[in-house]
Amino acid sequence: MEGYDWGHLKDQVRQIRENTVTARSRTTYQNSYCRFLAWLAKNKADLVAPEFATRLGDIAAYSLQQLRAHIKEVINQKPRIDPFVFELLDAEVFVTWLITLQRKDGGALSYSVLNTHRASLFNLFRDFGHTMSKTLESELTTYFKGLKHKLAKDASIGASEIKTGKDPLMFDLYSFLCGKMLTLPGKEMAFSHAYMVIA
Repeated sequence: MEGYDWGHLKDQVRQIRENTVTARSRTTYQNSYCRFLAWLAKNKADLVAPEFATRLGDIAAYSLQQLRAHIKEVINQKPRIDPFVFELLDAEVFVTWLITLQRKDGGALSYSVLNTHRASLFNLFRDFGHTMSKTLESELTTYFKGLKHKLAKDASIGASEIKTGKDPLMFDLYSFLCGKMLTLPGKEMAFSHAYMVIA
């Protein structure tokens, strides 16, 4: 067909596909799956694609955090290559990684955070042009139901706490902010003060 700029059309189609995930979500997903890939490289090296392992080089001296940063660099190199053998990944490996993760205070991650990591796995498959098998998808669903029940059970017996939302504002900080808002001129500050008192 004449009259079309095929390079421009191809670029537009690529941009449309990339618009399925926002830039912020993409960054979150990439941070998550780089963390997973670092764990795979250290603990399940047989799943890492040989060409990707060659690009990584010797990783023995890397800490997990250093390896994660290194993987993030390598994963964005052109041409892109598969970081692991997608067909060999099973849900058990992914869930094993999930249960090794902890909050900074040593507590278990919330279901919401675990679900974000699962979404990042779906995004990893999408980013590298692979389709997750129905078996893997189904197994992940089953495992996540079990994880949800485990978290609820742990919370009910007091083994862990369920934390939803953000931590409350400390009273000292609240008092300081209210005092400052009362001294500042303008209707906005009066509204802000009233909102803080009500909320």
